[in-house]
Order: sequence, then C-alpha cells, then structure tokens
Amino acid sequence: MESWPDPSWLPQVLQVLGSRSGSGLSIPGLLLELLALVGSVAYGCSRAFPFSAWGEALFLLLQTMALGFLIQHYGGHTGRGLLLVASYWLLLGALLSPQAPPWVVTFLQGANLPIIILSRLLQAATNYRQGHTGQLSGLSTLLLFGGALARVFTSLQETGDPLLALTFASSAACNGLLLGQLLYYRGGHSPKPPPRPKMD
Repeated sequence: MESWPDPSWLPQVLQVLGSRSGSGLSIPGLLLELLALVGSVAYGCSRAFPFSAWGEALFLLLQTMALGFLIQHYGGHTGRGLLLVASYWLLLGALLSPQAPPWVVTFLQGANLPIIILSRLLQAATNYRQGHTGQLSGLSTLLLFGGALARVFTSLQETGDPLLALTFASSAACNGLLLGQLLYYRGGHSPKPPPRPKMD
C-alpha cells in the first residue's frame, strides 16, 4: 500500500490562509503535535519500516509546520514562525543522525501517546474556554479522525507494531472529541460561563 500526502491538514491550512487568522487554534497543542510527528518520522526511519507505514507522518509534519508558521505570521510574529520551522527541522535532523541514541527515538515514539492526547485536549480546552471552535476546520478534523481509524489496522498489517496501533487509536479517540465539539458549538451551543467571584 503506497503512502500519499495526507490531505487532512490541508483544509485547515486553507482555512487559515482564507481567513488570514489562526484564532481559536491552540499553539501549545500544535507544538506538541509537531513533536509527536517528528518522533513518528524518526521512529519509522530508524526501524526501517516501509515508507507507507510512516510517510503519512512526514506529510502531516510538513503541513503542520506550514500551519504553525501561518498562525505566527498572521499574528504578527513572522520571525517566531520561521524560528519554529527551523527548530523542528533541526530536531528532525538530529534524530535521523547516526549519532542519535536509539533509545531517544524509541522514547519519543512511546511518548507519542500522551503527547497526542495532551495536544488534542489542549485544543478541546481552548474550544471550551472560548465557547466556539474558531478557525478549527471541520473537514480536517473529520479526515484526521477517519485516517487515524484506518491507520490502526494498516499499521498492524504493515509493521505488527502494537505501539503504532495504540498511538493511532488514541489519536482517533481524541479527534472524535474535537469532532463532537465542532458539531456541538456549530449547533449554537456554548459552555456555561464560569461563576463570577462574589464581591464583598
């Protein structure tokens, strides 16, 4: 099975480009997402898995880097966006280097599970706090949800690695939460505001 560029983040990038804004998107969540993707690419390469098993993470990495840059750029921090992109390229290069300790790459792949969960929960918390999903793309979230479900089975078939399958299953569950929020808030619901402190 060949790996093609994953289209799931493309609608998100186009939505940010169209609105010239990244409002409502969690920057800490996006940075964690990039860390998880760097770990996935390095792990796939170090284990000499077929490109179809990890190539999707590479395309997602490129698209997420573009999204991170655009959010910073439209927020008036172009230099910070360029620094973000350069930092993740340097990290990936270091992890792919023959001098990189194998345990570091394995640790990063193992840490993907909590990293992915935390990144999605940060976005979910941002949505709840704002009472809307901002520029979060419904199409991207749907594609990420469906893609993660499919990758649970393909990763088991192609690599037999339960760690990869568990990572994709967790990603599907978290993307399902975001999808639920998109449906809920677009239906006109909003969270209850926190209670105001009593004034003496």
